[in-house]
Amino acid sequence: MVRVIGIKITDRLKEAGLVQKILSEHAGVISTRLGFHELSDEVCSREGFMVIHLAGDTDRCDMLAAKLKKTEGITVREMAFSHGLSDAPAGCEGVTLLGILVPRRDDLGIHVQAILTTYGCVIRTRLGVNEVYFGESAGLIILEMEGDRRQFVSLENSLREIEDIAIGRICFPA
Repeated sequence: MVRVIGIKITDRLKEAGLVQKILSEHAGVISTRLGFHELSDEVCSREGFMVIHLAGDTDRCDMLAAKLKKTEGITVREMAFSHGLSDAPAGCEGVTLLGILVPRRDDLGIHVQAILTTYGCVIRTRLGVNEVYFGESAGLIILEMEGDRRQFVSLENSLREIEDIAIGRICFPA
């Protein structure tokens, strides 16, 4: 089972230490971790985001997710992957994360890359990790989206047209 959770930290200065403590306690089930926040010459946002790819014992993964969900000052969302066009994308304001699970087939990677290149102007961050999906090698791509939300929908629809890949989404309201 592929399990990805997103975490929104309302105030990094206040809550980051507590989140770090929880993640350290459950480090054995964290396969990949990506953290980001807005940073420029003018601003260093107190709001932060994390993407956690979980692997290992399901009960231990459940315990981590439950503990995070009970923690004040953070919001937790789980990414559920689905196939096909039946789960058409909904509008989402705020931070949007898109997960793409690509089975290891020579033809799929090239097709997915062509679509991601086409929509590159709305992909702010891209993370790729190896995954085992139903006993087979797969690639897991996690995207942080930014910009024209109509392009997000178009990108997701284009990806959903590819047979055999699964798509997940996490939205954190603004």
